[in-house]
Amino acid sequence: MARSFFFIIAFLILFSGFTIMRTFAANEEVPPRAAEEIVISVDSGDTLWQLAAAYKSESVDTREAVHALMKRNGLSSSSLEMGQTLIIPARILP
Repeated sequence: MARSFFFIIAFLILFSGFTIMRTFAANEEVPPRAAEEIVISVDSGDTLWQLAAAYKSESVDTREAVHALMKRNGLSSSSLEMGQTLIIPARILP
């Protein structure tokens, strides 16, 4: 009896966790590019750090630029794929 009760409670906790994760998941849709922003295509071997350093103004810290790139493009990971398009936010551009 106790074992059945445990499995039922564990299932309910697991199910509610999946429900909460699905509810708070990031929106995969990225807003369209603004006129001041630049769209680039990722080449083989590109990293967010390299791209941020290449496109940011001198007054912007590279870490801040990487964070802005990830936020603007809805990225949850820093891994990029060849051919992926990224929008460079206007606030980091020179």
